[in-house]
Amino acid sequence: MAKHDAPESTDDIRDLLAHLLAGAAGRTEAHWKKLIGEVTALPIVFHPRSNWRIEPKGKPAELEAIAKAAEIVRQAHPYVPSPRSK
Repeated sequence: MAKHDAPESTDDIRDLLAHLLAGAAGRTEAHWKKLIGEVTALPIVFHPRSNWRIEPKGKPAELEAIAKAAEIVRQAHPYVPSPRSK
């Protein structure tokens, strides 16, 4: 189950983005998850503004919607646990 109030993982961020997009732009959450792709956690020491990124795909209007949703989510939830060093 997605944690929309306090995402704790990259999967939670992806779920939140898909939920937001499905409500605002229509289509299903599954459709948006496919376009969002994987959410990648980055080492926070090198990415102080936000330590997650996405590499979405889709049509220009879909990419714009995803970018706007990502900025909204990033403002509220800029960090997920950083990947562990090996």
